[in-house]
Amino acid sequence: MLGRFRRTVLRLKAWWLFRQWNVHVFGNFTAIHPGNIRIGRNVAINHGVFLLGHTSISIGNNVVLSTGCMLVDGGLVLDEPSPMVDRAHIGSPIIVEEGAWIGAGAIILAGVRIGRNAVIGAGSVVTKDVPPDTIVAGNPARILRGTSAAA
Repeated sequence: MLGRFRRTVLRLKAWWLFRQWNVHVFGNFTAIHPGNIRIGRNVAINHGVFLLGHTSISIGNNVVLSTGCMLVDGGLVLDEPSPMVDRAHIGSPIIVEEGAWIGAGAIILAGVRIGRNAVIGAGSVVTKDVPPDTIVAGNPARILRGTSAAA
């Protein structure tokens, strides 16, 4: 009974944040600046997912965000002389195309496009675009199988 209630509450949280009923939530997640986050239909969000939303995050239909993955579309300006807490924020959009699977603990950084049906290995740090139908893994993420373009 408690499990069913919890799933309902998490589904309501997803609807309230993203105005989308077809989001499947399998644990608590964090979405900062949800107004800058667009989520497609039939998206799965697992426990511990973190979405920054500083600039823009766009997630296509049928995407899986595995446990503990992070989509971080912003950061601090590095070349300012001021203390870190006073520095300006910068960012670039993240786009996750339809059918992609982001593995557990993977980190997707600002300005990255994850291609259609791409798979990001668990624990990977993605700093460059990932072509469609490609599997990448590592830190930084490198192509294991698929298109020969750099990840």
